[in-house]
Amino acid sequence: MARISTLILSAATLAYLNLAPPQFREPLVELLSKSPVAAKTIFKLASIYAGFKLCTGLISNINSYFSHKKENNWVEDKYDWEKEVVLITGASSGLGEQIAIQLVEKGITIVALDVNPLPETLAKRATVHFYKCDISDFSALSATATEIRTAAHGPPTVIILNAGIVNLGPILRTPIARSQKLININLTANIALIHEFLPSLIEKNHGHVMFIASMCSYLSLSGMADYCASKAGLLAFYETLRVELRHVYKAPKVRTSIVHPTWMRTNIIEFDKVEKDPSISQRKRIFWPLDKSARIVVRAVLSGYGGRVLVPDAPVMRAIIGLRMAPKWFQEFVRDATRISIA
Repeated sequence: MARISTLILSAATLAYLNLAPPQFREPLVELLSKSPVAAKTIFKLASIYAGFKLCTGLISNINSYFSHKKENNWVEDKYDWEKEVVLITGASSGLGEQIAIQLVEKGITIVALDVNPLPETLAKRATVHFYKCDISDFSALSATATEIRTAAHGPPTVIILNAGIVNLGPILRTPIARSQKLININLTANIALIHEFLPSLIEKNHGHVMFIASMCSYLSLSGMADYCASKAGLLAFYETLRVELRHVYKAPKVRTSIVHPTWMRTNIIEFDKVEKDPSISQRKRIFWPLDKSARIVVRAVLSGYGGRVLVPDAPVMRAIIGLRMAPKWFQEFVRDATRISIA
């Protein structure tokens, strides 16, 4: 989406170069007279560039407008953040912890779900309600969900499915039990949580389900095969859920979002080991700060709208999304270039 300032500057440049009276353009013509390129040629090239920026910017903004409206079913909804209850899985560390901290600072009630205890910064807050649960144990998850629904704080109206783990290493060196646990946590547990909490959102036709996925939903990295499969599966589940909310459950005001972050410094992988790996350090991959990532997520939650969220929303991230539309030789080149060689 183009910035309004870019559109205004492009339109002003076009107007000046083509519509301004000659006396207003004379100072610039005189300045350009010392250039080896004729002023008329420079004006023409500048007009073409400004026109290109204006047209592409307008097309981008119109496209963004219709995408935003369609993603939210062309309906509006209001959120009362003094009454909303936000459930966050994996809230004891990493991105989940930062999201919880930033939401708590705004006075929002948090239901934190994690197998590990909360840090003191969250545990001491009166608006934070902690439930210890291994979400890969579906019997325990169901029992905990029942406890949450019947608690005094009430059932969650915003669900942030953040919990996840990573296995680093080639496929055949990763025991199947570890891959199964990863799939259970990163994908199946999210489906189970949807079964537990989505019915109340549908009944009220109000709420928000946010999936924390990864850029690995689009770009598969060797050395992280099961993780990439779980995140691609999460994207497919999210897209299907959106359609079912519209057509099956008739709940157009229930928002859905999916977040695709780049690398972040969390405790789900051994970063001391990862950063020493030549396949990463030589390419100088940037680890996006957790607090900035959480800020983008929180902004999306508080907006009251659903949709795709890139962290960060940079041109290279948007290019990765379009990778599967590129020629196969280019796709394979990118996968070769981004592989992780950790054994």
